[in-house]
Amino acid sequence: MKQNNLNNYKHKSLIITGLGAFLATLDASIVNVSLPTISSELSTSMNMTGWVVISYSVAIVSLLLVFSALAEKKGFSFLYSNGFVIFLVGSLLCGISPNIYMLIFFRVFQGVGAAMLMACGPALITSSFPQNERGRGLSVIAMVVSVGLMTGPPLGGFITGLFGWRWIFFINIPVGLIGFFLTLKFLRNFPILNPERKISIPAAITLSATTLSIMLTILMFSRDTAYSELKYIMFFGSLLLIVLFLYFEKNRRTQLIGLDIFKNRLFAFSTVAMFLVFVSLASITVLMPFFLEHVKLFKPQEVGLLLMVIPICGFLISPLAGYMSDKIQPRFISTFGISLMLCGIYLLRFLNAETSSLHIILILILPGVGMALFTTPNTSVIMGSVQKSSLGVAAVINAATRTFGLALGVGLSMALFEYFENRYLFSGSDTINAFISSYRTVYYYIILIIIPGLLFSWYRGNRKTNKEDRGR
Repeated sequence: MKQNNLNNYKHKSLIITGLGAFLATLDASIVNVSLPTISSELSTSMNMTGWVVISYSVAIVSLLLVFSALAEKKGFSFLYSNGFVIFLVGSLLCGISPNIYMLIFFRVFQGVGAAMLMACGPALITSSFPQNERGRGLSVIAMVVSVGLMTGPPLGGFITGLFGWRWIFFINIPVGLIGFFLTLKFLRNFPILNPERKISIPAAITLSATTLSIMLTILMFSRDTAYSELKYIMFFGSLLLIVLFLYFEKNRRTQLIGLDIFKNRLFAFSTVAMFLVFVSLASITVLMPFFLEHVKLFKPQEVGLLLMVIPICGFLISPLAGYMSDKIQPRFISTFGISLMLCGIYLLRFLNAETSSLHIILILILPGVGMALFTTPNTSVIMGSVQKSSLGVAAVINAATRTFGLALGVGLSMALFEYFENRYLFSGSDTINAFISSYRTVYYYIILIIIPGLLFSWYRGNRKTNKEDRGR
């Protein structure tokens, strides 16, 4: 079908992709505030509860690139309709889970549906929008993702406080049903872009296995002497899986990513910086709810409102950051943003039971403003550093990197926290002091993670000029 005919779908595709992206990202952030309540009601540890977030993110990262290729082969209607159904069923099963193990399992199921919804968006926008409007279409989806991440903490806090944690999953059902019926109505006749598309099954399997293996390795290393031999086997197994995936990716006819894109220094360094920043951000979003509920004794509603400081700053500052990045080199703004995040994380180490709410808010403003100053210019560099034909792939890699960073950040923070809490308790500390000491120790390690992100942001070099862009 000609591009002119595909353009008739651009507003319809924007509605579907926006709805899918909103649901998927909302569920990535809405759960965090509820983790202390889930941990208490299901009688499980913080580390195990963290896997409610990790399992969802790992499923998305493992399948995002695979489903992006499958969308070309099977069609967007097929992926979106099935994605909404799987996401809805997964949400229902999560809501009725009787224990933590079933909840984690059903979060994986839900994550499969979310991966379908997130994977289709960039390719659908790239296909249905004319070349001179693709950037605007992709930017709208980026805004929807920000709104989903921003809405999650306060909505999760209020729902958990008023109705219980199970309703944070049930709320997806009416929205998902709307998305399913709109997909059938709007995308039923959308053409399949590449029915002959070849997908490497070995590459898909090794990519998924690599993601899961890395997360399990981190969990095992957090358990001190437990799994002493198996954790090293998992570590070297992860390295082997990475090598295998790179081998399978050499076949250009079946490659999932196209590793040549990482030869672009601007793209590669900006992507690494984003990954490290989101790992660091996850430590704040996952540890703060436990600190505020266990140490400050706040209710979930209050926790949600406090955590909303970060996304509100992002919502208010992002337009300014975008405007500034058009005027001066984005690396200056992004690097300054990471510096603010670094200061905020450092100050979070000094919170205690006597710290006032105003003091906490003022500290959270630093990572909130820092994230806004980093994310918008950095995303602009990522999307502007590739050929127009690669915008869809770049957007999927961007989403996968962000999601994996959040998942790894949650897993790493929870693993380190449990490891050090056990050590402090064993040495004779009481529960509260062990909690606070562990909380502070984790942030030492997060600081060591975000500093390389700052360096990657600074040393990636300058963005190409408009003249150079037009010549590409």
